[in-house]
Amino acid sequence: MTKTKQDTTDQGKTAAELRADAQEARERAAESFERCDTDGFVSQWADGLTAALQDTRADITEAGGLAEFAGLYEGDRRVRARVIGTKYGYCWLLDAAEAERFGRKFVPTGKRSRIQKEKGLREARELAPAWAALDGRGTGLSGSVWVSTFRTGCKWGSDAKEITTDA
Repeated sequence: MTKTKQDTTDQGKTAAELRADAQEARERAAESFERCDTDGFVSQWADGLTAALQDTRADITEAGGLAEFAGLYEGDRRVRARVIGTKYGYCWLLDAAEAERFGRKFVPTGKRSRIQKEKGLREARELAPAWAALDGRGTGLSGSVWVSTFRTGCKWGSDAKEITTDA
């Protein structure tokens, strides 16, 4: 199963409606278990995933359509970059102008990155427009599925706001 970032199913619902959908899915799973013990495990598993998805969507809705992500910053300036998966793990992909500025297209993720420190970069938590969908890999019973939160605004993070902690 591949999540489509354009999946806006249920995006018009209120948080209360989404939470009611989640509760309904939990009740279906419990009902299935009571009715057939473990024979209905696939239905129970799917209803559990549906409940988790709707709860996550309700959380995003309650937060004004925003969710927390990692962002790459140079001082207070948000660098136009996004996290991508590679065969070696995750890294920051810089857009063309940023790659020219920093002399590289890829920057390792992680607050302990030597390259980030050398380039004057840092990772910080930020809020950005978001939604949730099911994501996964593999096929059949050998696959795995989870709830994934994704950006719905600018993929480079230009619409994100850094979360600051004022002490």
